[in-house]
Amino acid sequence: MSYQWALALALHQLGTIVWVGGMFFAHMALRPAVGELLKPPQRLPLMLRVFGRFFYWVWGAIVVLWASGLWIFLSLYGGKAGLHVHLMMGIAGVMTLLFLIIWFLPYRKMKAAVASEDWQGAAKPLTLIRGLVLTNLTLGLVAAVLGVAGPKL
Repeated sequence: MSYQWALALALHQLGTIVWVGGMFFAHMALRPAVGELLKPPQRLPLMLRVFGRFFYWVWGAIVVLWASGLWIFLSLYGGKAGLHVHLMMGIAGVMTLLFLIIWFLPYRKMKAAVASEDWQGAAKPLTLIRGLVLTNLTLGLVAAVLGVAGPKL
């Protein structure tokens, strides 16, 4: 394995861990615990702050994933990769689009509603964010499996 290949794969793996691992933690552990313990006036500002911090990491992960993925695809595969790589790239496109929707629509609405202490108004975009994150989490897990097992499928 060349140094380039190892570096590209390591960067790609780190981006995956940050994004997919963060979604798994937020959706499967943080969200249910916060929902059990806190009322909307405490829960919604907390979730907004969590998103605010996490989403900046997601932006970085997206840049790293696309850069390393294209590096692998173009430089190391020469643009000729198996079906699993094309599927991963398609999934990455959908995931990126869903994140952009989250960032520009419900996240901004939630920010405005929390700022005005409109708890019902903040709960609606949070529900949409939760559903889109679950979709992206599922897609991310599928892409991760394709990355590891895809060449053998």
